[in-house]
Amino acid sequence: MLERNDLYIGYKLIEDIHSPNHGLLLKKGSVLTHKEVRRLSRFNISISSYMDVLQEPRQAFYDHVNKQVNQFKSDFDRFGEDQSRLKIVESDMIPTLTKLANDIDIQMLMLSMKSHDDYTYRHNIAVSMLAAKLATWLGYSDSEVNRIAFCGLLHDIGKTRIPTEILNKADKLTKNEFAIMKHHTTFGYTMLREQGFEEDLLRVALEHHEREDGSGYPAGKKSDDIHPYAKLIAIVDCFHAMTSDRSYRHALSFYEALIQLQTDAFGKLDPKKTMTFIYYIMQSSIGSFVELSDGRQGVIKFIPIETPIFPYIEVEGDIVTTATSNLFINKFTDPKEIEAAEKVEWRGIKK
Repeated sequence: MLERNDLYIGYKLIEDIHSPNHGLLLKKGSVLTHKEVRRLSRFNISISSYMDVLQEPRQAFYDHVNKQVNQFKSDFDRFGEDQSRLKIVESDMIPTLTKLANDIDIQMLMLSMKSHDDYTYRHNIAVSMLAAKLATWLGYSDSEVNRIAFCGLLHDIGKTRIPTEILNKADKLTKNEFAIMKHHTTFGYTMLREQGFEEDLLRVALEHHEREDGSGYPAGKKSDDIHPYAKLIAIVDCFHAMTSDRSYRHALSFYEALIQLQTDAFGKLDPKKTMTFIYYIMQSSIGSFVELSDGRQGVIKFIPIETPIFPYIEVEGDIVTTATSNLFINKFTDPKEIEAAEKVEWRGIKK
């Protein structure tokens, strides 16, 4: 069983917390860490009883992301008519997105991107932020991180010229429809070239579906012929697409998506960039709440360096080693959902 107080790590106090027996315990403005949570637990204090003085950090972040998605949706739908909006998007959105990417953990990022109702727009925001994270992990400068984030935001800009009945089709595309969809790469290249944008943005729009072994499109380019930024965007583009629910298919589990990336790192995707992504995305997930393949909830506790895809997870007070069990991570879970499920289970038992 997860410690209920652990669910409130990261919350900020908007008022002091006092105890009749122990006086002032925590001051207004404090952010709950493991240390503060353990202290309150020692005094047998349930943080849930102080909900009126807690500020929930996740909802604020989700609202911020949703605002960016809605803004991009408005701009995206106008790019075909008013392409000058692209430069405004770069100056207005990129600093915000790179800061969000830098400030949050992978759990919050993934949870904020769960909705599939506006997938086309949310996907671009997710790719931008994931690209910023990977670029930072790879050691790019701040200016390059911003540039790569902008490339990620616009990598699918050519889809503004794809017929809406194909772009928004609920079912899987036919062979002919997919052939039309693939033209978004050349459309994007042309749009950005007409606006006088630099080569890196043009190449990412054109080449983010190219693959190291020449199996990609539109030109079947290989390895060194593909722009480095396009190689980076390809990794996060694949990852977010695989972990997203679509109307015609369910998302892969978090584990299955990483396994697929690891497989593709030896043929289709840049191996160094891909393995860096896998390693750091797992390292940054330590402490995250997850759902396992058997439906139980747990917390990631440790990531082995040699096999980062197989973490150690605390489940109901025990440590599960996924490398030596049949269990794997299905998805990240919002701690509030865990608490709600526990309350329902407790009430059911009490009856």
